Amino acid sequence: MSEITLRNSSHSTLDVATPSFVFSSSRYTAVTECAAVLTPSLRQLLSWLVTVLSVRAWILVMAAKDISSSQGIFINDMTSLRHLPPIVHNASMVIQLGGEMGNQLSMISVGLALRRQARYLGIHAQIVLRHQDHSKWMRAREATQTCFIKTKSMDFEAANTEEFSQISKAQTDWLGKNNTFLFIDNESTNEDMDQSLKYWKEVLDRQDRPSVVLKNASMVSVPHLFVNRYIKNEQLDLHFDDIRDFFRFDHERCCKLRASAEEIVLHMRLFLTEMPRRGRLLGFEELSPMKVANELFHNTNRGENITILSRFSDHNVKPYKDALDAVGFQTRVLSGQEGVEDFCYLMSATKEIVGTEQSSFFKFAAVLGNATKGRLYFVESPDTKEKLLSRFRGSGFDYQWKHPLLKRKIVIEKYKSEVQDILDAIAINATV
Repeated sequence: MSEITLRNSSHSTLDVATPSFVFSSSRYTAVTECAAVLTPSLRQLLSWLVTVLSVRAWILVMAAKDISSSQGIFINDMTSLRHLPPIVHNASMVIQLGGEMGNQLSMISVGLALRRQARYLGIHAQIVLRHQDHSKWMRAREATQTCFIKTKSMDFEAANTEEFSQISKAQTDWLGKNNTFLFIDNESTNEDMDQSLKYWKEVLDRQDRPSVVLKNASMVSVPHLFVNRYIKNEQLDLHFDDIRDFFRFDHERCCKLRASAEEIVLHMRLFLTEMPRRGRLLGFEELSPMKVANELFHNTNRGENITILSRFSDHNVKPYKDALDAVGFQTRVLSGQEGVEDFCYLMSATKEIVGTEQSSFFKFAAVLGNATKGRLYFVESPDTKEKLLSRFRGSGFDYQWKHPLLKRKIVIEKYKSEVQDILDAIAINATV
């Protein structure tokens, strides 16, 4: 086994040199020597070209220096800088994965977004994955890598190593309590993430990086950023083009059936069927069958075709089908498919898909798919109020999409549970 050392210097083994478009004095001399044998008009043209390239390089270097003191990396218009600054550092971003395929898409998306934001600081971030301890990660990895073409080469165990544990300890010993600035989770605000990225660049610039001797090579740098977070609406909105491009779906391999142009597809995640106690504590609540029929589809023309998808048996979904049939919809339950086949079915729908905002599986099918409208709803109830405030922090219950495609097709809706209706009625009567 070979040993590698992360050197104590301002230029680690991962750093790259100044980009080639920055002209050195030796290059300039070579250019001028060549120019001596050219005609006057060609010499003038070459001189103009050298000047333009030198000015462009200077502008890019100034952008790299100034952006950290500007309005923040988490800006509303990432295209406001037409040119990226030169890469000053290569470094690692460790993404802690959890849950199943939908959650993995969400967490990797955070890495894609932060990688783009770090690039505006002159950092080229390499995404390194770390799977959860629960065995479900293996099924989730299989589904993700089977159906999303660009994930096939990703190593979902890259940071599940003894070497990573050593590197993490060395980083903590080096930075002390400040190491928490290199940790991003679901409680981190936009400002927190800005601060983390800027601190990351600050410590990458330092001369006193620790030396870590390892028995086996590791993909993780010192310092590295550690991310354990689901993507929120604002970050998804800002970086949607990158995310959509990365998660290209393999329809030929992962689809069984496709939705017709006439049907609406309702996805029932049924969190409380899977985890009755823990789901309620986490605020995972969906509308009751009566609320779905009478409120969620209140403005939908009676007689419309609705297909219900769920990972659970027809018995669990039957109350929803009965309630929708009772008010005049033509309802059917589609069962017997694998999870990725349900995902494909949702993506293939062109009319309208409806489901809970708290399902990453449904949310990514809505934003990546073909539906004209994706309706994401959440439920206000005594169990969900505080959880929803935390979940939507930084995005808002009434978030207004900015990306043209998302603005056109993604709608976030809020409904109240029956219990919340009763509590609100009591509160109103108490004030009369």
